[in-house]
Amino acid sequence: MSDLQAAKKAAKTAMKKLRLSQNEWSNKYFAIAIGVIMVLFAVYHWASVIHFYYGRRRSHPTLTRKYRQARRFLSTSTRGLRTDRSILYIIYWAINLILALTNVDLTNINFVAKRFGWISVANLVLLVFLALKNTPLAPLTATSYEKLRPLHKVAGYTCIFTSVLHGIVYLAAWSETGDLFKMEETSNFAGAIAGFAMVIIGFSTITYFMRGYYELFYMLHIVMFILIMITVGMHRPKFKTSSVIIVIFTACLWSMDRIIRGAKIVWNFYGNSLTVTALPNNALRVKLSRRMHCRPGSHAFLWVPAIRWIESHPFTLVSSNPSEFVIRVYDGFTRDLYKAAHASPGKSLRCSVDGAYGQVPNFKVFEKVVLVAGGSGASFTFAIALDLVATSNKAVKSIDFIWVVKNHESLEWYAQELKQLQSHSEVKMFIHVTGQASLTATSLSTSPSSSLERVSEKNGVIQPEDSPAFPTDDPEKGIAQESTCSISSVNGILPGRPHIGNLIADAAVGSGTSDDRIIVGACGPAELLSTTRKAVNNELHNDRPPITFYSEEFEW
Repeated sequence: MSDLQAAKKAAKTAMKKLRLSQNEWSNKYFAIAIGVIMVLFAVYHWASVIHFYYGRRRSHPTLTRKYRQARRFLSTSTRGLRTDRSILYIIYWAINLILALTNVDLTNINFVAKRFGWISVANLVLLVFLALKNTPLAPLTATSYEKLRPLHKVAGYTCIFTSVLHGIVYLAAWSETGDLFKMEETSNFAGAIAGFAMVIIGFSTITYFMRGYYELFYMLHIVMFILIMITVGMHRPKFKTSSVIIVIFTACLWSMDRIIRGAKIVWNFYGNSLTVTALPNNALRVKLSRRMHCRPGSHAFLWVPAIRWIESHPFTLVSSNPSEFVIRVYDGFTRDLYKAAHASPGKSLRCSVDGAYGQVPNFKVFEKVVLVAGGSGASFTFAIALDLVATSNKAVKSIDFIWVVKNHESLEWYAQELKQLQSHSEVKMFIHVTGQASLTATSLSTSPSSSLERVSEKNGVIQPEDSPAFPTDDPEKGIAQESTCSISSVNGILPGRPHIGNLIADAAVGSGTSDDRIIVGACGPAELLSTTRKAVNNELHNDRPPITFYSEEFEW
């Protein structure tokens, strides 16, 4: 009898080891599949770079047409969701589904529940990796962390979904066998806390909550994440199961990124301070005493301990020598900074920056540049344009600068920059003020240049005064320069919304030769970016020079 019991025990142990091996197999192949996708993106990026610099300018017409058709198809969107991202999401979910249902006894509900738990841990690693500010994907694929945020969200929601399934299926199995008392065990109770924390994070990502209470959302995100890492480790604490090793690895990834960011803050804190000046229409000018070395259009996280000791916020640099921002005032940090500027104008505050971040393409290698901005998104386009006109060794022949604002007063933020760009013959400026209150005699009497006026009338750019403005709730961005000139001296200020499609089409038609390469850079509200992206896609149908599109956006 003892031999039979020993044999049963040995068989049970062997089966348990087999299931553990199969569960570990699912995570291993999950990592391989995701790794292959990342490698493919890296290969595609570097192949594109090599072709751009060394490939033949003139390709086979049929191949070129098919390539443009593929690009246009992948860039189209349905209800705000782009086709290329949709395909990537479907592949990702297919990987999850296949690994959740492969090499597992589907007739045993406990085994299915365990597999969902392992898949949840695998997704936890991925979503943390996609959230790293100092991600290795940036140099490998030219994709910075802010471009990975949609993928981070999808991985997060998937992790929450599989975690909830893991808990529900286990509870169902224990309910059938009368084993619900097992929830009183420390390991299982810790798992329930982890699942509850994940659900809280999921609900906190509701758009209304994020935009209305972003700082609370961010702090909740960090606190719940730390709680999740601790409780998931407690849920399966035995090293022989490997799951706790995966959790430790994930925690190390996140901690290393935080250490790197903290080191940047400490390094840039020495001898660094800022002065804040209030600007018209709820904006701020911020000038740092230390210079940052970065590519134009990059952004950095600003830390001002006198305003918020434990918070840093991202703003786009329009100038790195000296480092300057213009910040649109919202709630929280920017509102407190605005109050400080009014209370003590020109006062110096100790500060530091974490950055610079962003994989901004090199606009200097293109023959034609079109820059589109809405509201304070002009921080990005001004940084690019000013760098282009200041550089003598470049391929750029012309720059179309399109800026849409709601209020005429907002133009004062960039008065000096507008004047600098206007002094260069290769820059064509299209400045549109959409608000009814802004369409005063002052704004309409600014003598638009005849060339700009002709282009506007040709494309039907000027629209009625009641034309709705693009929404201006774009995230905190920034530039700054001394505003020493009157905005009334800037030419080409027009009422109404521009016709982005016609302006981009004119840029393509007006290009010197079919070999000229065009890049469209855009930053601003989601509606403006969507309109610009659609206009670029439409041009891919035509036998025009190749067009590259880059958008700068900070949205969850």
